[in-house]
Amino acid sequence: MQVLYRVGAPLGAVLGRCPIAVAGTRDPTPWGVHTAREVGRRLAERGRTVVTGFARGVDEEAALGALEAGGRVVAVLPYLFEQDGRLSPRVSWLLRVAARRNAPASVVAENLVKDERYVRTWLAVRNRVVVNMAAALVVPEARFKLTHWGTRHAVERALSAGRPVIVLKPQAKNADVLKAFEYFMRRGAVAAEGIDEVLGMAERACRAPYMFKNL
Repeated sequence: MQVLYRVGAPLGAVLGRCPIAVAGTRDPTPWGVHTAREVGRRLAERGRTVVTGFARGVDEEAALGALEAGGRVVAVLPYLFEQDGRLSPRVSWLLRVAARRNAPASVVAENLVKDERYVRTWLAVRNRVVVNMAAALVVPEARFKLTHWGTRHAVERALSAGRPVIVLKPQAKNADVLKAFEYFMRRGAVAAEGIDEVLGMAERACRAPYMFKNL
């Protein structure tokens, strides 16, 4: 049984009826930064909770976009506290931003205290938790990597769990971004031409996820 620790708003008040996960590269292009934030904002405007691993880059931008719209955010992290007992700076920062926007945010983690020996393993578990909380996974932008590729792990976890994976078609002329998109298409993800199409797919996944592959 998975035990999670939480700070911030109660999960019951934040998750809502149909949360949507967002994941992507830690090193987005300028187009990726804009798109991730816009995806988060527009999901929030539709009343959807944005669930993310809150890594720097796409995850962070999507969460900030949702908070700017006064929406709900759940950030899933590997741990809550540093080894010296301080609350993780990422956790503190997110909760401060949410408070300034009067937006509900919750941070959950598999572990209380950081341990460098296990963080990489915990990050993989974090992806599983993110996916399992959501009805679909949206990838605004990713970069192909041969090793330690967190977005790939999240996508493969989502597909194996039967969650729709929606990947935006790249607009940036970047070989790594295009290669990642093509890889996810081969794995079974669905391409979206733009944010409007992402939102439509996410809504249909919320209504009838088992029919998603027939859209």
